[in-house]
Amino acid sequence: MNIAMAKSQKKPCSRCGSCCQQGGPALHSQDKQLITSGVLCFEDLITIRQGELALLPLALAPSPVEKEFIKIQGQGSDWCCRFYDHKAAGCSIYSHRPIACGLLNCTDPDEIFNIAGKDLLNRFDLLSNDDPLLARIAEHERLCPCPDFSALTEKIKDNTQSDLASLTRLVHLDLDMRDKAARDFNLSVQLEMFYFGRPLFQLLRPVGITVTETVQGLHLSYNPG
Repeated sequence: MNIAMAKSQKKPCSRCGSCCQQGGPALHSQDKQLITSGVLCFEDLITIRQGELALLPLALAPSPVEKEFIKIQGQGSDWCCRFYDHKAAGCSIYSHRPIACGLLNCTDPDEIFNIAGKDLLNRFDLLSNDDPLLARIAEHERLCPCPDFSALTEKIKDNTQSDLASLTRLVHLDLDMRDKAARDFNLSVQLEMFYFGRPLFQLLRPVGITVTETVQGLHLSYNPG
C-alpha cells in the first residue's frame, strides 16, 4: 500500500472523548480569534509556565516545557477539558474548537505532531500593552520562577532539608504575590490561573513534594513514590 492510499484509508476521529478527558488543548496563533470573538475568555484558559511539567500530545509522561503556552483549563481538579460534556459525550464548542482539536486523531497522530510545540500562544500575545497586571506578571516571573524539575528530584535527595526550606520560602512568596494581585484586581481563581498559572505548591506534587498547612505555617515534605 502506498502512502497516498494509506492516508486516504485512515480512520476518521470517532469522537470518543479520550483525548478531551486527558486535558484541554494548547492554543496556537490561529486560535487567537477564538478569544477576540468571545468564544473563549481568559477564565477558560490556564498558563503553563516555562519549566513546568506538562503532558505533551500523546506522550506517556509529563516533561518540562521549553516555552510558556496557554491551554484550556480543566474541570475543577481534573485536567479533563472544561468544554467536554460528559452527559452528551461531546464538545460543547465543537463547531469552534481549537486547531489542535481538529487535527488530533489518536489513530493517526502525524498532523498533531507536526504542530505540537509550534506557534503557541502565551499570555503576552493576549494581553494589551497597558494591562496593569503586566508588571505583576513580570515581577512574579522574576521572583517565583519554576524550579528545574528535571534536576529537582535528584537534588533534593542529596540535601533534603536545605532544599525544602528554600522551596518553602518560594511557595510562600508565590502565594503572597497571588493573594495581593487577587485582592488588588479582584481576580477570580480562574483568572488567577490565566495570569499566573498554577500555584507552585501544585506543581511540586508530581515530583513527590507535598504541602500541608500547620499552625506554624506551610510545611513541605518529600515523599518519593
